[in-house]
Amino acid sequence: MEFDNRITRLLGVEVPVVQAPMGWIARSQLASAVSNAGALGIIETSSGELDNIREEIIKMRDLTDKPFGVNIAQAFVRDPNIVQFVIDQGVKFVTTSAGNPERFTDELKSAGLTVFHVVPSLSAALKAVEGGVDGLVVEG
Repeated sequence: MEFDNRITRLLGVEVPVVQAPMGWIARSQLASAVSNAGALGIIETSSGELDNIREEIIKMRDLTDKPFGVNIAQAFVRDPNIVQFVIDQGVKFVTTSAGNPERFTDELKSAGLTVFHVVPSLSAALKAVEGGVDGLVVEG
C-alpha cells in the first residue's frame, strides 16, 4: 500500500507513522528498524546521556539511509544546550514533548529542522500550532 499525503511528503517517508521516543529504549536498533520499514524512527534524548546519544545517531546512519529524527522531552532535559547538540548532529527532524511547544521551536526551525510536538489534548494541540510547530503527534 502506498501513501501520499502531507506527512509522507514532509518527512520523506513511505508510511505516515512516527515511532514513539521511549526513554532508554528508542535507540538505533529500534529506530533504524522503523525507518527501514518506511516509517520514521526516533532516537530519544530523555536519558540525558548525550555522548551515548551521539553514538546512537552515528550507528543510526550506519544502519539506515532512511529519514529519522530525535525527540527532546523537555521535562527531562539535563543539558541546557540540547538544541545545539541536536543541530550539531545534523538531525533534520525533531519531536518535542513533555513541555511548552514554544520552548525550542523557533531555535530548531531557524536551523532548518522540521518540528512536531507531542500533544495529549485539543488545547495542547492548539497551543502547539500557535507556537509554530510543523506538525503534531497526538497521543491517546
